Amino acid sequence: MMIRRGVIGGLIALCLIVFTVYFRESGSGPLHGAQQMAGSAAMPLQSITERASQPFRDGWSWVTGLVDARGQNEDLKAQNAALQARVLALSDQSAEIARLRTLLRIDGSVPSGYKSVVASVVGRSPTSWYARATLSAGTSDGIVVNSPVVSGAAPGAALVGLITEASAFTSVVTFITDASIRVGATVDGSGGALGVLRPTVGGQLMMGGVPRDFRVKPGGIVRTAGFSADLRLPSVFPRGIAVGLVAGVGSRDVDTFQTIQVTPYVDVRTLVDVAVLTPQSAAARRRAAG
Repeated sequence: MMIRRGVIGGLIALCLIVFTVYFRESGSGPLHGAQQMAGSAAMPLQSITERASQPFRDGWSWVTGLVDARGQNEDLKAQNAALQARVLALSDQSAEIARLRTLLRIDGSVPSGYKSVVASVVGRSPTSWYARATLSAGTSDGIVVNSPVVSGAAPGAALVGLITEASAFTSVVTFITDASIRVGATVDGSGGALGVLRPTVGGQLMMGGVPRDFRVKPGGIVRTAGFSADLRLPSVFPRGIAVGLVAGVGSRDVDTFQTIQVTPYVDVRTLVDVAVLTPQSAAARRRAAG
């Protein structure tokens, strides 16, 4: 044990002497030269080690980068799904706002003696889009046969049809574009022209029976006249409901009456919600009774 302690002590003393000489000698001394030779010998080994380990470092970087990329991709997918859900929600809200605005326009132009009952289109024939449709309201809501049916349009409520069948909870509207419907009508700014609206093709209407001396011009608003098709008896349609716009006027020199083309305000094929004008006053009930 004493010998080991002596050896260790000698080594420690030798190290102290070497460090002392190393720090005191100049940079060109023998100890500094030995250090430089040892460093030069180790440099090739260090270079080989770095080259051998580089692929492993590159592989680790690729793996960690791939994990990060996958995580970012999942985050982007989640953000995209959230944005799509928000867009759909905003779209639904916009559609609902548009529907409510349409119904407000109807409520602001309901004829005197009538009350509007909102109903949705719940059925229609795929082969007769311009003919009729089934509504979600019936006699339990106050709807009766011969109740006018309107929808929202630029001037307010626009005529789209007439209730021709009614049960407790559903009813059938026959559109003004069906061949069975005739509407007594007049044109704003024409000097009181009266005529009869009939459906033609493609959802268009034709107004006949207007003498040539009445001033009917394209763009004029066509409204219900409050008279039946023979223009003598009260109509089931009250006076003043907008129907559409004059699309064209024509006649020949030998013609007594004008040919007036009318485009309805509402394309009945696109209807989702309507308002049924249920008669409330005695006069309105008499109209519905025919």
